[in-house]
Amino acid sequence: MKRIVIFLMVAMLGCASVMAQEVVAEGTQEVKTEHWRNQRNTLQISAGWVSGFWCCKQLFAWIPAAAGHSRNWDYFGNYGLQYYYQVNWYCRVGGKLNWEIDAYDIYESKAEDAKKKGVTRNNTVSLVASVQFTYLNRPHVQLYSGADVGVGAHFANTRYEPDYTGDKQQPQGTWLPAVNITPIGVAFGIWQVYGYVETNVGYESFIKAGLGVHF
Repeated sequence: MKRIVIFLMVAMLGCASVMAQEVVAEGTQEVKTEHWRNQRNTLQISAGWVSGFWCCKQLFAWIPAAAGHSRNWDYFGNYGLQYYYQVNWYCRVGGKLNWEIDAYDIYESKAEDAKKKGVTRNNTVSLVASVQFTYLNRPHVQLYSGADVGVGAHFANTRYEPDYTGDKQQPQGTWLPAVNITPIGVAFGIWQVYGYVETNVGYESFIKAGLGVHF
């Protein structure tokens, strides 16, 4: 699964690079830097690997895992959809929807031959308000930082083995605050369509990549 997520990240960046090369000669620098006035809306998609929230969650999960009850962790990626409105050339505000998935096997005890009880799948969804500030604005490259705050929900559901007859845990859900800081992000391409890579600390992936379009 890790290879699939990495492939999606690389594919997004590759598409943006090709699109930028096809229209690199279109317009002047002055026109490109002023495009935000006519195209203030932005829609983005993203994919990444491992968030700060996921790492914190693992600290608690390691307690039963250390006892041997949880094994074979699988991580399926961190995916996002973002919308922004360009207030001026250096500031934009909007919202983000984020989804992170992982799963692990659970056993009756820590013994090597312990019977498998089932598979627990975790889904974490976050909806946040976001603000980003651009401090380098060039025709084909922008550098930015940002901050997000909102609410999240964590869901855990265990699918038990057909022959398991012991106690069964009901699906669980927990509401939680969602906070994220983007220390640095790099967007590149043309104004209409672009790719981006950014670092995050919080509910989003430590490193994520994506595609964006202005309209």
